[in-house]
Amino acid sequence: YKYSLRQGINDGFLAPYFVEEVNLDIDRTGYFPKEGERDIRTNKLLEQKLYIRKDFDQNIYIESRQKAVALDLLGYMEKNDQLDDKTILFCQNSTHAADMTKLIRNEAGRGHEYCKRIVSDDGQLGKIELEHFCDPKKPNPVIAVTARLMSTGIDVKTCKIVALDKNLKSMTEFKQIIGRGTRLSEKFGKFWF
Repeated sequence: YKYSLRQGINDGFLAPYFVEEVNLDIDRTGYFPKEGERDIRTNKLLEQKLYIRKDFDQNIYIESRQKAVALDLLGYMEKNDQLDDKTILFCQNSTHAADMTKLIRNEAGRGHEYCKRIVSDDGQLGKIELEHFCDPKKPNPVIAVTARLMSTGIDVKTCKIVALDKNLKSMTEFKQIIGRGTRLSEKFGKFWF
């Protein structure tokens, strides 16, 4: 038996969604490093070649690109009066998630508790942060930055923003990630994501 997301929304069981696609210039054109340029994470000399979207935050870390993503997400949240709405940012891996957490904290200026990295590498501490994020009575963390841990099996009744800075290789994974925002909660004023 098959029951689609669209049917669930039409039947009133799942929250409808709004999609905003952001295409950074670097993602469209790629990145060719300067002679002698080093990777910001590994300090290794970058190969003189064109790096494309699938390389970013996997084979090469470009701080200006990461900062552009952080600023765009925070700008979207501010523009839509959602700076306090639960948000999940999906990243390529744990390292990328750590970078993005640091950038978002710095740019938001709302304290250490506002944005947390929640990945399986964090063990018991990660589980505690995940519980805090999922609890609608706890105001923080507002933004959870993850890689894979939160793509299935969690219920965040108040999650209104699901952001992707990740290359997805399957429609199944995409649907699982989107599912984090589909919960309806009249009690908490959550009718869409």
